[in-house]
Amino acid sequence: MKSSIYNYDEGNISLCPVESYHSEFLFRLFIESRSDLSLISGLDEEQKLNIIYQQFIMEQQQLEVMYPKADFNVVMLNNEPIGRFYVYYGERKVRVLEIALLEKYRRIGIGSKLLITVIEEAGRLGKNLNLQVAWFNAGAYTFYEKLGFKVIDDSYVYKTMEYAKGYNRM
Repeated sequence: MKSSIYNYDEGNISLCPVESYHSEFLFRLFIESRSDLSLISGLDEEQKLNIIYQQFIMEQQQLEVMYPKADFNVVMLNNEPIGRFYVYYGERKVRVLEIALLEKYRRIGIGSKLLITVIEEAGRLGKNLNLQVAWFNAGAYTFYEKLGFKVIDDSYVYKTMEYAKGYNRM
């Protein structure tokens, strides 16, 4: 899914590959989309921000090492960044690595449209589609369930969910 464009009430939604100039936005999005970061205590704000930044960098590097051929995209609304959408297209499966939108763009259909597009694409390719959701992210878990994802593994830190409707399962 490269540079796909969707018409939306407020303008055009598109995907563009992550570039170095997106770093500041992606870090801000990381902070906003990770409610567990508020649990960090006992540090002054600068120390806390440094730890969060290290976590952000390590997570990004881990994804790039584990999934070097993944599509790492920034979600754009009228050429302004509003989220990130990382998807890996493997030989046997498609995996949504990350979907995150700024708070004001959640629950208005953008995330659904992105995921439905990948669901349809996985179906056309005849591949399983899965993702992981953190234990503390009940909103995302419910969202994925409504789209047809079912839990296939639960490590008590992350739940692995697989799309369970409408395409050939291997």
